[in-house]
Amino acid sequence: MSANNSEQMTRAEAEDFLFAEACLLDEGEVNEWRKLFTADALYWLPYSRDVNVDPTKHVSIIYDDMEMLDERIKRLQSGACHAQIPGSRTQHSVNNVRVKTVDGVVIIDSYLTLHEYRANRQDRFYPLQTMAANCEHKLVKRGGEWKMTSKKVVLLNCDGEIYDLSFLI
Repeated sequence: MSANNSEQMTRAEAEDFLFAEACLLDEGEVNEWRKLFTADALYWLPYSRDVNVDPTKHVSIIYDDMEMLDERIKRLQSGACHAQIPGSRTQHSVNNVRVKTVDGVVIIDSYLTLHEYRANRQDRFYPLQTMAANCEHKLVKRGGEWKMTSKKVVLLNCDGEIYDLSFLI
């Protein structure tokens, strides 16, 4: 563990961070959500539950640096993302939060249950979609604020059928 107290986080602080992040996503505040990342961060949804999988050598569902994430956000906001017309409504539920500090980086592991609803003509296929995931957030302090250097979301069914994943998790 790091000896520098400014680089440590309590579980309550970690929960507050994750709850605030979830609210931003659920309220569609994606530009504010994007500000939670460092400029060199990664947003990753692996296609494997293998903890040793290398995203540079294996297929991922999503593996975005911030330039790619900015493009993803721009597409979602442009109205040109037809899979998001109308846009998804989501509800994130975060639990089982664990926090540790390794080499000055705060690592938050948590479970996520995500409900997604899209009121469209396709709702006979999946009117309400539920996803479960293990999440890993890596955070550092920048300018007195916690910022994500990476967000990794391992869906429970990452190597199975995923109906539609055209929204941000």
